[in-house]
Amino acid sequence: MSALSVPVVLVDDHRMVLLGLRTLFHNRPEVDVVAVAHDADEAIEACRTQQPRVAVVDVSLDGSNADGFELCRRLRAELPEVEVVFYTGMDDIGIAERAFASGAQGIVSKGDSAGDLLRAVLLASRGRTYTSPVFAAQADGRDFEELSPKQLTALRLLAAGLERKQIAERMNIGEETVKSHLSEVRRKLGARTSAQAVAIGLINSLFDYGE
Repeated sequence: MSALSVPVVLVDDHRMVLLGLRTLFHNRPEVDVVAVAHDADEAIEACRTQQPRVAVVDVSLDGSNADGFELCRRLRAELPEVEVVFYTGMDDIGIAERAFASGAQGIVSKGDSAGDLLRAVLLASRGRTYTSPVFAAQADGRDFEELSPKQLTALRLLAAGLERKQIAERMNIGEETVKSHLSEVRRKLGARTSAQAVAIGLINSLFDYGE
């Protein structure tokens, strides 16, 4: 593989899916599959030892002590340099919201093309997000009240991992004003939490992690 290839770990509880993914990436010089894992513990260990740039993760991980969302949260906490792309057979938009809320960079449906998955992996390796057309089409039907420029900036900075005090300093406003902006963001997007607001923003292409 080329030195410029993106090192990837594949995580799925179905061996045939893993075989299919390895076959898919086999002749793609952009990607180097450095390990496969069947559950969350194997995935964490593989990421520690192989140091991939991207982990392609199934949502359910049946038989594992953690599902894909929990695995993603653990990876973000322990190995933040590893970006997560979910690869799922589920097509409810709530799955996409949970994926982004857990810290993922992308979500791809198992019904999407091989090119979609490759695109998601390459974008994630550059810190950019990707949403499957399956979920994006559902998001298109949603009607949100438009966010103000300052509300959108506060949401984008929140997604980048900044705390309220840091957002206030970056925007040169008070913390209470930031709190008010984020409260309005949640109301306008119909989000119960800030994490859900970030997820909804990503799915609806209001901003990108890479901005």
